[in-house]
Amino acid sequence: MNNNALWRLDADNLAAYTEDREVMRKIRRSYPDFVPMATYEKDGVIFGRQYRVPSARKRSARHLLGVNVQRA
Repeated sequence: MNNNALWRLDADNLAAYTEDREVMRKIRRSYPDFVPMATYEKDGVIFGRQYRVPSARKRSARHLLGVNVQRA
């Protein structure tokens, strides 16, 4: 199972985390405003990525990741 998460960074941005390779491909191909913030690696192999997502794209991010924004 792939882990996906979405949470609020500030009033203007969300953070998105995914370990799903297909989601990473879709973001790279079709979501230029999802800015990479971090890459998670184990033994030199990327297993997860974290992105900064504009708040205006919250609905797209929720649909892509299949999760709701986490509450604090």
